[in-house]
Amino acid sequence: MRGHLLNCADSKAIQLFVSLTLACLIAAFSSAQQPEASNSTEPFLIFPNTQSPDGRYAIAWGLAKHADVWSKVFQLQQQHSAGAEATAEDGKQSDDVFKSVTAIAEDVENYVVDVHARKIIGKLECPRLPGWTHGREAEPDYWTVAGQVPNHQGLEVLWSPHSDFVLVNHTWRWDCVTFCAVTLNDGRATSQLDLNKPLGDAVRNLVAKSFPRGFQYTKKDLNVAFSDLKQVSDNKFSAVADAVVERYWSGGGAKVDFTVQPAAPGKIFKLVGVHAE
Repeated sequence: MRGHLLNCADSKAIQLFVSLTLACLIAAFSSAQQPEASNSTEPFLIFPNTQSPDGRYAIAWGLAKHADVWSKVFQLQQQHSAGAEATAEDGKQSDDVFKSVTAIAEDVENYVVDVHARKIIGKLECPRLPGWTHGREAEPDYWTVAGQVPNHQGLEVLWSPHSDFVLVNHTWRWDCVTFCAVTLNDGRATSQLDLNKPLGDAVRNLVAKSFPRGFQYTKKDLNVAFSDLKQVSDNKFSAVADAVVERYWSGGGAKVDFTVQPAAPGKIFKLVGVHAE
């Protein structure tokens, strides 16, 4: 009788063990079938419509020096990308995050990133000129928060057909912040070439010829902004340049033709011509 009771207890213990084991296995299997919720934050966010023709690269931005603000930016962008209908509270949150970034915008960084590997392959570091505009320091890099863009800012990106280099044009109002060509090779951004100064100087030399008699400003006072980037042939490109002295005078548009030729270790730049539109 005593042995029989022990056997019954052992049987119940075994049944309980088996039940718990099955429950754990079912829970683990069920969890594996569900998409894992991730609270991870990547170091960059890709700008819309900036991916290379082969889909591998893109232009992006980040806030490496401000992890607390970046976490809020990234979370807000994920919500925005999900396409859920925004509420009044969402709008307030978006405005608050936007103001947070505005306060530290000088620490914004722009990158060339590998979309497939999800990693930064180069930081954009072309010269950033203050421009002539009264009281203006050098503008920070470009950024957006859930579709909101800083006032008067614009970004234009043009990739080569083979995705081996990219032109990145960042404008502020009537001035160019940065305009550069970036070379890519074997998954790395290998070199950067400033286009703003040589093209801007060429436009200023042309436009200054049409200054009114007795005009109190000189060509160095001209703000030049580029737009409407186009690829004319393999390595030949064109852009429209607008030159103004703030609100005081406008020189109208000028067309700039230029060549960016791949070379080791960087790029060969050649200005083909500048002429009034």
